[in-house]
Amino acid sequence: MDNIKSHFIFNRSQRNGILLLLFFVSVVGIINNHIDFTTENQLDTNSEEVLALQKELDSMRIFHGESNQPKVYPFNPNFITDFKGYKLGMSTEEIDRLLDYRKKNKWINSKEDFKKVTKVSDSLLNQISSYFKFPDW
Repeated sequence: MDNIKSHFIFNRSQRNGILLLLFFVSVVGIINNHIDFTTENQLDTNSEEVLALQKELDSMRIFHGESNQPKVYPFNPNFITDFKGYKLGMSTEEIDRLLDYRKKNKWINSKEDFKKVTKVSDSLLNQISSYFKFPDW
């Protein structure tokens, strides 16, 4: 018990220091709550400078639009993961049908097999089938 009390016994200068610290913290808190330090620098979005920058940004987005798309590399459709199927634009049902087919230890050997198993739309199949890479048996 004596050991705990020793942590709370302060001499006169230490008590004055604690009171001074509490006073400064209180003053800073009051000043912070009652004085508004925000600046009112409003940006006019219709100014010529902003509109010129916006046009430049739009032209850059159009020019570099295709390069921002992730590049799709040739892949074996037997090993499509959920994420890869999502990136290719497949629905979750189509991905699940493919994964269920693979769980039966069956393989897809052509784009027609892929369409039959996944029941993917013709437009999506035409879009992604150029990236299919089947092994040479």
